[in-house]
Amino acid sequence: MIRVGTLIKLVLAALCAVTLALPAGAHEGHDHDKPPPLNLPVAPRVIAVTPQLELVGVVSGSQQLTIFLHEFATNAPISAASLTISGDGGSVEAKQDGDGVFTAVAPWITKAGTSDLIFAIAFSDGSEDLLTGRLEVPESLERNKVANAAPQSSEWSAAFLEDQTVMWAIGGSFAAGILLTLLFAGGRTQRPAEPGQRTKGDAVTSGNIAAGAGGTAPVTPLRRSAGAAVTLLVVSAVLMGGPITVLAAETTPAPPSIPSSMATDQPQRMPDATLFVPKATQHLLSIRTRPATKSKAARATELSGRVIAGPQNLGRVQSDRPGRFLVSANAASKVPYVGLKVEKGEVLGFVETYIEESDRANIVSQIAETEALIVKNRTILSRYRERPGSVPKVREDEVAGELDALIKKREQLLPSTSASVPLVAPIGGIISTANVVAGQVVETRDVLFEIIDPSEFWIEAVAQHPETAGDIASAVATVHDHHRLHLTYVGRGLALRHHSAILNFKIETPDEDLAVGMTARVILQSQDKVEGFVLPTSAVVRGPTGLPIVWVKTQPERFEPQVVKFEPFDGDQVVISAGIKEDQRIVVDGVTLLNQVR
Repeated sequence: MIRVGTLIKLVLAALCAVTLALPAGAHEGHDHDKPPPLNLPVAPRVIAVTPQLELVGVVSGSQQLTIFLHEFATNAPISAASLTISGDGGSVEAKQDGDGVFTAVAPWITKAGTSDLIFAIAFSDGSEDLLTGRLEVPESLERNKVANAAPQSSEWSAAFLEDQTVMWAIGGSFAAGILLTLLFAGGRTQRPAEPGQRTKGDAVTSGNIAAGAGGTAPVTPLRRSAGAAVTLLVVSAVLMGGPITVLAAETTPAPPSIPSSMATDQPQRMPDATLFVPKATQHLLSIRTRPATKSKAARATELSGRVIAGPQNLGRVQSDRPGRFLVSANAASKVPYVGLKVEKGEVLGFVETYIEESDRANIVSQIAETEALIVKNRTILSRYRERPGSVPKVREDEVAGELDALIKKREQLLPSTSASVPLVAPIGGIISTANVVAGQVVETRDVLFEIIDPSEFWIEAVAQHPETAGDIASAVATVHDHHRLHLTYVGRGLALRHHSAILNFKIETPDEDLAVGMTARVILQSQDKVEGFVLPTSAVVRGPTGLPIVWVKTQPERFEPQVVKFEPFDGDQVVISAGIKEDQRIVVDGVTLLNQVR
């Protein structure tokens, strides 16, 4: 008789043989000959690349192919060109739908299967070029096929019989069922049991006792049923798997027909952190690249600074007496406001001075006393002059001198009660600060107006190391992250401010958008040279980990992040000293948009 252990080994060996006989395939994401799989399906496409051109054609309808034609190095669209597509079904001329975008409509372009296409390109300067590519269209995209249609019985049976995996599984299932039946049917020779003692391994059931000495246990109907049931279950599972697989393959929906000007496929971030960005999306977002070229550039230092007015281009208007601000009585005058252009010496208003009541009473009494003395001295002087020689000439001159002094004293006392002091612009320029309105009471030394002459601006930079100013070859500054200003070094102060030296620079290229107090990045280039790749500042962004990265275009629709080490160069560009290689295509425009793809 066959032992139980032997039967189990036979069953396991049969199952392993069936498993090994099935076709083997790589798990998703582990096929090392292909890039990582996409998270979402994309439309069928054809790709053709030359050292000068990059072409991507996308199936955008049942009979339509949308072609995107760009420069290989810069990813800029090709304009003023014509395109003709040739294949097994003939040739068709593509219609231009914007710069670098063409659409071709023909039944043979999107037929199911693999098609080799030839793209003939004629440029506006008379030159021509040929590109070849292969378009693979799955059966689910065949023309006039009804999406999600249920498979017919004949189609299912043909697919079922042609599937070798299913046939191998059926054979293995039958073998496993037979072995399992033998397992349940087989028994083991039992030793005679002592009277009143059960043998180990015997099962006690109601009305059924183990056989006597040297006998074997009979095969019960329950054991036969179990073996047959296992066989039927395995076979049924395999048979049900066949139509489910075929049905899933037949009901794959076809992509909808969409306008060629829209990005049909969705950008995706792959498991390895690379990006899949459809060519349509690149065209829409104006993604541009630049080949990396190594060169030598000046070593630079970046400082923080702010815009200030030149020493001769800033003026303030203050009141030297407390009083009330008044506008001139002239009808043409008006209250000065921010943005008003004024000339040097122009009257901006008046301050009507005021004094305390006690002081005012004193002044009034002094004025009255002075006027009385003036009247008395005038009377005496007139009498002396009516009688010439009646008094000495010296006496007459003394009275006349005293009269003149009293008149001058009265002139000085009268304005003290109510006087208007004019406010005059010290320089010509634009009023940038106005801290007063009509009727406002002002105090002494209050800044009422601030005038700035926009003809000259300076930049005040903060340097942690004062010796930085000793090796300046050139200096530039950037404001608003895009305005680039050329600077001339003026000098530095010998006193530190917050443990930093103050460096002054004169702006040689004034800009009307500048304003005092605006922050600026000052780039100082030294005589030393550093070797690296000079790229625009916009090419460097921060990655998810916070490290600086650039995006490298590795394929027509694939982008890879690279961590880099960089230094400032001239405000608009940086020098990348490590992280990229020669001739890699670095994204320089649209980098922030790529960095947002998730």
